[in-house]
Amino acid sequence: MKKFFLASIVALAMGFAFVSCNQSNAPVDIKTDGTPEEVLTDIVAKAKAEGANWSIDQWKYVYKQAAIAVKPMLLEIAELTKEENMTADNIDEVMEKLGKLETQYKPIDKLMNEFSEIAKGIPNGKIVDDDKDFEKQMKEELGLPDL
Repeated sequence: MKKFFLASIVALAMGFAFVSCNQSNAPVDIKTDGTPEEVLTDIVAKAKAEGANWSIDQWKYVYKQAAIAVKPMLLEIAELTKEENMTADNIDEVMEKLGKLETQYKPIDKLMNEFSEIAKGIPNGKIVDDDKDFEKQMKEELGLPDL
């Protein structure tokens, strides 16, 4: 019985060693090129499968890659909704364009929401998801608009 207990302790210690080595600050192996939908699909799949083992820095890296993927969408929406673009004469046109964008970007929005929910369910992911300073820094660094 003592041998079994000792072997269990050694196995557990080795498991912790492997996990801690896995939590390096190296970027996560995710798809960073392709359409926003392809990139986000890969990010969501990797977050589900591996996110529990990611360090805070790895979560930040993945959040940043997701933001880069959706940046064109965010810029398009921001440009369309600028105050100077929304006049009494064209409000119907702007709303129609926004409706089309909403339909076009619905799959991306769904993936971003799924990614956020996964992050909120994992301690390191939740820390990054709740980090307003990181969000502000990332927006400034990437030139993302406030929506």
